Amino acid sequence: MASAHSELVAVACNRTAHALDTTHCIAAFGAGNYVALYRPNNSVFATLRGHTDRVNCVRFVSEHVLVSGSADGTARVWTNDDGWQCTHVLEGHEGPIVALASLHVGSGMVTVTAATDGTMRVYEYETAGEEESVAAQQVISVGAHTALDVALAHVPGFSSESDAGSDAGSAIMLATGSTDGRVHIYTRHTGEFTRAVSLEGHEDWVTSVSFQRVSSSLANTSATSHWRSGDVVLASGSQDKHVRLWRIWRTQNTTVAGDADRRAAQALLDASAPGSELALRPREHEFTTQSGQFAAASDAVLEGHEAWVHSVSWGCGELVTAGADGVALVWAGDEEGVWATRARLGADAGLLGARMGDVGVVAWSINGSLHAWTHEGDAWTPRAAPTGHFGAVRDACWSADGEYLLTVSADQTARVWAHKNEWHEVARPQIHGYDMQCAAFVPASETESEKMLQYVAGAEEKVVRVFNATQAFASGNTASALTAAVPALGLTNKAVVASNETFPDDRYAVRRTHADIAQMDSTSNSVLLDAQLRHTLWPEADKLYGHPYEIYAIAASSSVVATSCRASSERHACIRLYWTHNWQPAGTLTAHLLTVTRMQFSPDEKYLLSASRDRSWALFERTQEDVPYKLVHHQIKAHARIVWDVAWSHDSMFFATASRDKSVKLWNVDALGDAPVTLAFPGPVTSVAFAHMLSEGRYVMAAALENGRVFVLTSSGSQKVPTSWQPKEIPRDIAHTSTVHRIAWRPTSLWQLATVSDDQTVRITSVNP
Repeated sequence: MASAHSELVAVACNRTAHALDTTHCIAAFGAGNYVALYRPNNSVFATLRGHTDRVNCVRFVSEHVLVSGSADGTARVWTNDDGWQCTHVLEGHEGPIVALASLHVGSGMVTVTAATDGTMRVYEYETAGEEESVAAQQVISVGAHTALDVALAHVPGFSSESDAGSDAGSAIMLATGSTDGRVHIYTRHTGEFTRAVSLEGHEDWVTSVSFQRVSSSLANTSATSHWRSGDVVLASGSQDKHVRLWRIWRTQNTTVAGDADRRAAQALLDASAPGSELALRPREHEFTTQSGQFAAASDAVLEGHEAWVHSVSWGCGELVTAGADGVALVWAGDEEGVWATRARLGADAGLLGARMGDVGVVAWSINGSLHAWTHEGDAWTPRAAPTGHFGAVRDACWSADGEYLLTVSADQTARVWAHKNEWHEVARPQIHGYDMQCAAFVPASETESEKMLQYVAGAEEKVVRVFNATQAFASGNTASALTAAVPALGLTNKAVVASNETFPDDRYAVRRTHADIAQMDSTSNSVLLDAQLRHTLWPEADKLYGHPYEIYAIAASSSVVATSCRASSERHACIRLYWTHNWQPAGTLTAHLLTVTRMQFSPDEKYLLSASRDRSWALFERTQEDVPYKLVHHQIKAHARIVWDVAWSHDSMFFATASRDKSVKLWNVDALGDAPVTLAFPGPVTSVAFAHMLSEGRYVMAAALENGRVFVLTSSGSQKVPTSWQPKEIPRDIAHTSTVHRIAWRPTSLWQLATVSDDQTVRITSVNP
């Protein structure tokens, strides 16, 4: 294994209603197939790998035990014993798990999972000395109506702590929110769960349920004065925009079936008697279990959301709810006996959920972004939370000085990352209407002492777009715009400048404003909030036309940009060149028969190298003619399968080609007819890159595979093209789980490697070659 440690793991939260949970000072959330862990005011510090499909739900059982459920039909139990490890896999479902709940019972744990296969499964986790075992105890069929959420609690009057070791300690109840609009309560004493009562009141799907045990620490107001210590309060949220509170308590007397209805009717008659004031009370649903007599009744109906309620959660004795209206509400009972919102926390997109923890509220939205607020006195202050792509990340490139990393993704955004005390997102220069595919920074030429930061990007459209950095990234260059804005129904980022500033004319209209636009300081050490990042667009400087199909690859030198598109014939598999000084066409290059998958200019810009799906590579040399490059060699059948990537050594002496045939081949640029050096790998190779410097006189190369594995190789020997390489694998827990689309070494004296993948993560890893 290579000596390596993670510098940045950037990934968004999965867009499901139960994808995140908190405990003390740690939050866990589903991130693609991972379970990601982060601490407040910090970035993601670990990603737990094991699931083979999207993680839909995450729940902490304690500070050191975590359970996750996935679309792969399994749930996994993770324990933190000198590092988080998967200790048990809970199997049995035939469909994706959409919700789960876990509860400590005695010395063990009960976990309930709900899936789209129409069942809920109950698993019992037991410890006997050093022996641990997990067994599936029960399968509960829910029929045609899916359980959207589940919650577990000890029955009123019993708790695992007070009754540990006794039969009472296993007396628990299960609540489910269902697509039939009801809340179903199941109870269990020592055997299996049986349905006890169904609570009606919601008018649409019940999307979330959460239990809270009444204790002396819970705030006592007029709205909660009738709650007794030991009672259990259940909150339920629904697509009918309402949140309902249900009180469940142990009754003191023994009744028989029908007594509740008769007593309710008698109470109504008594209240209607002359001299009596009519007072209506909610109906009490009484039910009998092996643990005793219990009653449940509607306690309150909370109105405040203007759209579907996706999440209800108790935390720190308070209730927080989140809905599609983009608002998280913190509820509290007032002295007048009414439940009212104590805080209204807004986001810029519909929220899928929110959790209350020791450090405040964490919410996640339909675009995968996290939002966090801390509570200080009576004020709620937004704070930064981890950001990341919520789609496959397709490409990454470094600025020439290594200060910024640009990534583009199928989530239709381009993002810029920088190191300010730690790595974090500093700009979102492009929020597009098409899935992004490729991008490249345009380097400065030898004659340019200082160049405005600029990049070109391609998406699943026929146009290549050119973007200029704003003043915050251009060292105060007044020729740069303050920011950019996208017109309604438009895709072009228009420059925004202050009304008292001049701006060079171009072919695109400049949107001027009389508002005082505050310049964002890129040198600030503070991390921007997700809402602020949406105002860090870069203005579009030009559009490059010519390709008939979607853009696939881009390469940039100081004077020329090369582009390619998807192609199924030689006619369309051409490379188009554009001058960077005026963005006019510079000619076309032909050699390949199918899509050109990757292009790269040599560091001295003497050559342009391309690879294709036709299993060949082509080398073009710089000329002084109208078309700046010409074909000098075309290696047909260079590999047995698709050639995915190419890379140049830092001295332009040789280059590498990476292929699906599980090999990387090294080619001498001065002896192209010679047999290449072939390096075999355990899987298809999707990306390759050379470091920008030598390590103790040795070349350093990185290669990534289709299954997410990443290798760092160092050369040995004195050959012009080294024939012997020592591979070291980056530890799997800080590598990827899916296809790596791009590897890029940071062009500084630091040995840092950026990788992006289909698993939606952007990773920066420090290695010791």
